[in-house]
Amino acid sequence: MAAQARTLTPALLSTLWGAAGLLALAGAWQWGATAFGPFVLPSLAETGEAVVRLVTTGKAGPALLATLVHALAGCAAGGAAGFFLGVAGGLVLPVGAMSYPVFTALLGTPPIAWVVLALLWFGPGGAAATFTVAITVAPILFIATLQGVRSRDRALAEMAQLYRAPALMRFTDLVLPALADFLIPAVATALAFSFKVAVMAEVLSGADGVGGGIATARSHFDLPETMAWIVLAIAALILADALLLAPLRRRRAGRGHPAPVSVEA
Repeated sequence: MAAQARTLTPALLSTLWGAAGLLALAGAWQWGATAFGPFVLPSLAETGEAVVRLVTTGKAGPALLATLVHALAGCAAGGAAGFFLGVAGGLVLPVGAMSYPVFTALLGTPPIAWVVLALLWFGPGGAAATFTVAITVAPILFIATLQGVRSRDRALAEMAQLYRAPALMRFTDLVLPALADFLIPAVATALAFSFKVAVMAEVLSGADGVGGGIATARSHFDLPETMAWIVLAIAALILADALLLAPLRRRRAGRGHPAPVSVEA
């Protein structure tokens, strides 16, 4: 049979490799279930049955929605605070010098400590989860934004100032392009942390959401259902990343006009 050349875009090729990675993870999971038994790790089939049961009984929808609200609201609030303070710190030296050690201390504080404090301040419920996500995400965006602003071309900035370019134009044409390479991976990291921290806070605070479902399954010693909740949370994270961040990655990559990848079949 004659070889047929196919052309795959980098985005499609990346998607295929990502799917291969998930399949490898599923294979390792099934091997672990076979090697260690259901009391350590349930099989894919048992977990799949639990996922279907949670979806068909109507438990999964409200729980996922609650976790999405806690994660995305906290990520948006903390990310906005970190972004604006990072821009200010990058443009004004005293602001950056004063803020950097504060956000470094916040970044080094374990999220579990914030959960405990949030429970004391806000009581059990969703506010504790949202606050914990926000205080965890803010330092990530602050440090990335600060480094991005400081990496801008200072010669161009001085030229723009010399020719009295409007402040908004200087920000959009000089500062934002320098930020893109720093912000996209930082936002991806922040989003992943948001879901992880939100679920942890829900488990400890007794809030509604995936974490509440995990706490209930744990109390019943139901390992397949526990793993099912984890799978649902990861699926929600992957979907959120695909909808919110993948377009930004494609737009950023498109500016470099990457060539298609040829694959011989």
